[in-house]
Amino acid sequence: DTEPQLFTTTIMDDIESKVQNSSLDDGNRKAQRRKTHTGSFIQPSTHPGEKSHSNKSVPSLSSCRKYIRHYIDSLQLPPGLFAAVMECYEAIDSRKWLIENSASMNIQDAHAMMVGFKLEYIASVEFLGSGYVTRWQEFSQTFDFHVKMSARCWIPTEFWLVNDSGEGAGSQRFSVACGNKKDLSEEREMAYKIIKRATLEEKRNTLASQLRRIEKRIAKEALELTANNKHVVLMLCTDGDELGRKGSAAQDFVDSVVALSKLPVKIIVRLYTDDDRIIDFFNRLDSKLTDIEVLDDYFGEAMEVYLHNPWLTYGLGLHRLREAGLTSDFVGELDERCFSIEDIHRFCEEFFTGGEVDLPHPNNWDAFISSLATILSNEKQQWNPIKRRQTAWIDIKKLEKMFGRRRRMRHSMSNSSFQYSGAGVGRRESLSSITSSADSNNDAMTLEQVIQRWSHQPPKYKKLNSMQDLLVNMPMLFPPTNHAVEAH
Repeated sequence: DTEPQLFTTTIMDDIESKVQNSSLDDGNRKAQRRKTHTGSFIQPSTHPGEKSHSNKSVPSLSSCRKYIRHYIDSLQLPPGLFAAVMECYEAIDSRKWLIENSASMNIQDAHAMMVGFKLEYIASVEFLGSGYVTRWQEFSQTFDFHVKMSARCWIPTEFWLVNDSGEGAGSQRFSVACGNKKDLSEEREMAYKIIKRATLEEKRNTLASQLRRIEKRIAKEALELTANNKHVVLMLCTDGDELGRKGSAAQDFVDSVVALSKLPVKIIVRLYTDDDRIIDFFNRLDSKLTDIEVLDDYFGEAMEVYLHNPWLTYGLGLHRLREAGLTSDFVGELDERCFSIEDIHRFCEEFFTGGEVDLPHPNNWDAFISSLATILSNEKQQWNPIKRRQTAWIDIKKLEKMFGRRRRMRHSMSNSSFQYSGAGVGRRESLSSITSSADSNNDAMTLEQVIQRWSHQPPKYKKLNSMQDLLVNMPMLFPPTNHAVEAH
């Protein structure tokens, strides 16, 4: 048997040429989205994405701004991020969600979240009720959050089920915040009921066929959207199961995505699978096209960000904003490449100050670190899914190790006595912090004890840690963290 087309390179080989034939240059559209959108929303139109706040049937812009501030606060995001979120919000004409409701979404290999009331902890849950978590249950958690946010913040959103669930289950297409504000409560309840009643049967429609329908609708509005510096956010919720089968499904899907990429559309793929081959397929697609972002579940995405940018705590609030399409393209690169120190400076300005306060450039390293420490001291610590405890947004000690010495040498900084307070600063996790409070003195442990506590789970240290945890915590086996090993 030949291998499914998904796992060959031929599908990807001609993507660049297809994109280059676009009538709307991709780079120009990204540049348009980076502009500051300070103008009014587009005038009332016939499509469901109408977002004119001068219309009395929709909430006022000031009301929407209030709720966006509320979400930023409830997700414990920095207040300075409000300006960047509003810029993205005002650039969005509407959102469309394409939801995979096929039999494969019943597979029990997913990850639900158990979240503390004040986000003081976020645990991965693989078992709910009478069985393991299904992909559909993981999706439902994502859906519930964003339906509520769409209604409160007035983000016109259409939802399309890939397959019709039949009579009694509700409409295959439904919307929230696309009509009159008086209907919001009813729209929300209807949305919840449709997803709860949705049947997950063998696929009757392909992803590509539904994407083509969406493409035709957006194409009719493309000129108006571009003229008003607007775009549509397309959220594709799928496990990609059909793409791993033999046949033309993968090629048809790629062709549909390429066609959408020629329109003023930002595509977000939210994956509900742990199949490495499918994840790799979407990541390769992400690398070929500019206006597509591929997101894993919160814990998987946090690991991807950590492997590229270990200085950042990937908070749940940041993940939710990325799912909503309310972050810049720049922030979307956190899981794709290692940020330079100039990138980190830019990120901190966008994330913490909103451009209203000048953050010293890293060329003056001590001033940069001092200002950043002061900012962090005023921010709430976040649950760190990698270290499984609360840490500051930015690990300053990690920045010091990655860039500090080189920066000081390069610019011949003379203030060698500089110290910063450390308030709110993330510290490197010690072995004692991941084992137990009783092991507070690492110096008293033998090398065998150190390795035992690294490789096994507390409190009895009988069960092995996962390979992911072993790799992440590997630095703890070496000096200066581990004093039981001689420096070398």
